[in-house]
Amino acid sequence: MATKKIPFTEHNMETWYQQTVAKLYRFTYALLQNREEAEDITQEAYFRCLKKDTKEFPPYPCLKQVARNLIYDRYRHWQITNSAIEDHPLSEEDVSATEENWVTRALVQELMNQLPSQYRQVLALRIIEGYSRQETAERMERSEDAIRGLQYRALQALRDLFQTTDENGG
Repeated sequence: MATKKIPFTEHNMETWYQQTVAKLYRFTYALLQNREEAEDITQEAYFRCLKKDTKEFPPYPCLKQVARNLIYDRYRHWQITNSAIEDHPLSEEDVSATEENWVTRALVQELMNQLPSQYRQVLALRIIEGYSRQETAERMERSEDAIRGLQYRALQALRDLFQTTDENGG
């Protein structure tokens, strides 16, 4: 899917902003779970994208990547600050691995939130909490076969969301 290039004009800037701001804010909020930080990151992403010397507005995937990088930077700074406070220095490799795990968990949570509630529930019970198929069936008041099918469909839907996110630069 080709992204549409939008040339710089005042009217186009407003249109571009209105088309992307809600999506970008939801993305940053899903990762940060903090309104003020999400607003800061969203604002900074626009600032950084507009600061570049180009003749067009960047497409949404570019904004999203800038926001993700800002979140990485903020998390890295937070990790380094907290490790310095504890006098337990983290190596750059430790910070990078922890940051990658945090972002991966946040992305999975963001995608899980897009699933229907029954899909989220079966995945949470079976995979996250580790219940058996029988225990999950009892909790969800369904048969074990129904749980197996529901889990399969939920995993397929989650996989499709991952692929869509990856294809859209997210």
